[in-house]
Amino acid sequence: MNAGDAVGAEGEVAEPAQQSGGLDQARRRLLKLGPVAGMGLGFGLGMARPVSAAGLLRVRHELPLESDGSMSYSLAVLNLLLGKTEASHGPFQLEAMPPRENLTQSRQMLDLRIGTLDVMATMTSKARDADGIPVHTCMRRGLNGLRLPIALASRRRELEAVRDVEVARRLRIGQVAHWPDAAVLKSNGWNMLPIPRLRVFEGMLQRERFDLFALAADEAYGIVNALPGLVVLSDWLIAYPSTYSFIVNHARPELAERLRHGWRTVQADGSFEALHEKFNGAELAQARLASRHWFHLANPELPQAALRQDGRLWHPLVRQRVIAPLLR
Repeated sequence: MNAGDAVGAEGEVAEPAQQSGGLDQARRRLLKLGPVAGMGLGFGLGMARPVSAAGLLRVRHELPLESDGSMSYSLAVLNLLLGKTEASHGPFQLEAMPPRENLTQSRQMLDLRIGTLDVMATMTSKARDADGIPVHTCMRRGLNGLRLPIALASRRRELEAVRDVEVARRLRIGQVAHWPDAAVLKSNGWNMLPIPRLRVFEGMLQRERFDLFALAADEAYGIVNALPGLVVLSDWLIAYPSTYSFIVNHARPELAERLRHGWRTVQADGSFEALHEKFNGAELAQARLASRHWFHLANPELPQAALRQDGRLWHPLVRQRVIAPLLR
C-alpha cells in the first residue's frame, strides 16, 4: 500500500491517524492503530546494530500490536518460534522500532536491506526474496492465497451465481496496486483495477467503480462484517499458491537459522497449529472454504522453494487443492 498506511495482515500499511468510519473499526484486529510498544527492552536503537548482552539475541522489528496492546498474530508467531528455541539457542529480546507515520512496506524492505531492521513478515515473491534471507514457511498456512470476493450486498445474488472462469475474469476486480496479489490477478488475465491503498476500497465499491474486491480468507470477514452495505460472497473464491513468511536482514544469518529451527520444532509439536487456530479459527469457520467453487490461478512470482515445506504447515484444503497438484 502507499505512504500513509499502517501495517496490516498483508504486511502492507494503512493510515493510522486519518482512518474513519466502518473500515477503521473493522480493521481493529488487523491494523496497527496506535504506537507499537516494545517488548522488554522497548523501542529499538535506530540506525545502530543491536548490542547484545552475552548470549542474548536482540531482534528489531516493526510487527504490530493489536489495538488493545496484545500481540498481533505475526508477532505472536515470531515470539513462539524464538521462545521454542531458547533451550537450544539462548534467550532473546524483541525490540519494536519507534513508531513512524506514513510507513510503507517498501520503506520496511529498504530498512531490511540496509540493516536497520532485523526481520519483517511479508508475502513471498522472487523480488522480495532478494531483499533479505527468506525463511520459507507460511505463517498463514497458505490461506493468504485464498481470496474471497467482496461485493455490494445489493449485487449479491447476481455475483454469487458466477461459475464460469471467463465470466469471472471479465468482472472488474479491485486490488491494492502494491500488493503482490495485484500482479497475480493481472498475470492470469483478470480484469484487475489497481487502487492506491486499502482504505479506499469501501467507497469505490459503493460507487461501483469496480464489481468486486478480494481479501484473504483469514481476514475478509474480520474487515467486511462491520462495513454496512458490503458482503463477503459465500459461493466461490480465487485460489493461488502463496506464502507469507519472515524475511531476515542479510547481516543476521544466525536469526534466520534460529527461525528455521523454531519452525521445525513448532510444526512437530503442534504448537503452531494451535496458535493459528486460536487467532484464525472463528474466521475460517465463517468462510466455509470447502463448500465454495474454487477458481485456480497461477502465481509466477512465487519461488519454487517456498512450496517445499513440511506438509503439516499448510491448511489441509490448501495442501490438497493448491499445493499437491504443483508438486506431482
